[in-house]
Amino acid sequence: MRLLTILLILISVSFGQQQQLQNLVERALENNPALKARGHRVQAAKELIDPAGALPDPMISLGLMNVPSNSFAFDQEPMTGKQLAFSQAIPFPGKLGLKKKLAEIEAQKATDVRGELELQIIRNVKQIYFKIFDLDRAIEVTERNQTVLKNFTQIAQTRYTVGNGIQQDVLKAQVEFARFEDRLISLKEKRAALNAQLNALLNLSQDQALEKTEIWTFEANDIPFDTLKNRLLKNNPILKAWQKNTEQSAVRVRLAKKEFLPDLTFTMAYTQREVLQSGLGGNDFLSAVVGLKIPLYFWKKQDKQLQARRFQKKESTEQFNDIKNRLLASLNDAYQKAQKKAELIQLYQATIIPQASQALNSAIASYQNDQVDFLTLLNNLMVLFNYEREYYRLISEYYQQLAQIEYLTAKQIIK
Repeated sequence: MRLLTILLILISVSFGQQQQLQNLVERALENNPALKARGHRVQAAKELIDPAGALPDPMISLGLMNVPSNSFAFDQEPMTGKQLAFSQAIPFPGKLGLKKKLAEIEAQKATDVRGELELQIIRNVKQIYFKIFDLDRAIEVTERNQTVLKNFTQIAQTRYTVGNGIQQDVLKAQVEFARFEDRLISLKEKRAALNAQLNALLNLSQDQALEKTEIWTFEANDIPFDTLKNRLLKNNPILKAWQKNTEQSAVRVRLAKKEFLPDLTFTMAYTQREVLQSGLGGNDFLSAVVGLKIPLYFWKKQDKQLQARRFQKKESTEQFNDIKNRLLASLNDAYQKAQKKAELIQLYQATIIPQASQALNSAIASYQNDQVDFLTLLNNLMVLFNYEREYYRLISEYYQQLAQIEYLTAKQIIK
């Protein structure tokens, strides 16, 4: 009967539990304050695109021209006048376009960084969730075995009472029962700590309790590593962000080359003159000036800036390659661990747990017929207990590795 119960647990599927996890993920994405902050940063970066490509603010000036100091009269000298001037600086064609391109890439990069944080939150929610799943299963297994051990204790007590057993068996059973109780206390403390971490991700109060998780069955990941690798190279947002760093570096090199070219300044001025005391003059003046900003000391400034930008471009390229290699190594590590866990899970399902359950049932029957001692019976119970604990730990770690693969490939696997 115990074997049948275990097998039913191993093959059960809980749609409600999968829905529970999905609800947790959706709530985290909706409420997480760090993700909201990144969203505001993205909007701020988008708002800075147009200003980056805009002309410098123009200048309007008011002036008094050639006012005689002996009288301060505006109708004494023919060159005296009141001037209104308008000046507009215009960077050399192409500079503003490149600056706007830099701002556009920065906004795209901010979007990628937000996407990476979103994937990170999803991964963290799932990994914490499956750690809680492991603890819930541990509590279930411990309580179930505690009940079985209690029955064993009663059997040992009865046998001792009628003279067919020894007191040492009763004491041994009581000690193991107390150890189970100690395990339960420790497991519940760990669950409460993980629950608090999950609440922080969901922006919930720390005392908000997560309902008990249900059974998750093992589903093998049959996606080839090369497919996962291609997904990472195509979709990983942090890799995209570093790629945009290299794009920005290339644009900065182009902009540094433009700095060798002169910027222009256009000035228009209107001078109003009074009719002179002699009755002459009074004609107003209109003036126009074009100025060029000459990069006269280019070997000290522009040339050095260009060389610096070229080195920065090389740095960005190498950093991109380094990040790519690290991500691929992390993907390979998660994939290999998931494959190893999958092999062990299948071994536990098909062989280890069924055999351990059969061994316990056989020991129970043999103990009742005085063919084995109580210590053998107790050892068989503990062996099955440890195997069950290990099985659910493997399930938990397997799905945690899949969550890591999801994070790296930006593609959902756990459904």
